[in-house]
Amino acid sequence: MKRFAAALLLLCAPAAAHAADNFTFSGMTKGIDGVRAPAQGPQFLGAQVFSYSTDVVYANGQKETITGKCGGWKNPPGAQFDQSGVCNSPGNYTMQYSCQPETGKPGANCWGYLVGAPEGRYKGRTGLVTYRNADGGNVGVGRWND
Repeated sequence: MKRFAAALLLLCAPAAAHAADNFTFSGMTKGIDGVRAPAQGPQFLGAQVFSYSTDVVYANGQKETITGKCGGWKNPPGAQFDQSGVCNSPGNYTMQYSCQPETGKPGANCWGYLVGAPEGRYKGRTGLVTYRNADGGNVGVGRWND
């Protein structure tokens, strides 16, 4: 029975090496530039470019800091989400995201779709994130798929 268990472990090892990577993250954003029309008031259309630095902790305990830049925009009235955007972290991933503010609370709840950079360790992989964006920072969870 022990030999069978050892053989099964060896057969499954390659699959485990490519298993999904769960992670948590937190970080800060910094506005670089933006436009808004009209210049004042609660109803507006606009876009912002910002940089970010995110501390990531994987399920296996590995830690890393990832940096990048995003462009985000306010969607037209009646759109499914209030805000959308794209991010790029060279050598790591690109991300498409959407956010929806929560009535009476600062910030927004956000969801993103990750695509591994062709030159990075996540080449050929996709992933998902969900996070809370408030006061210039993000806190959330994610998963890189096989």
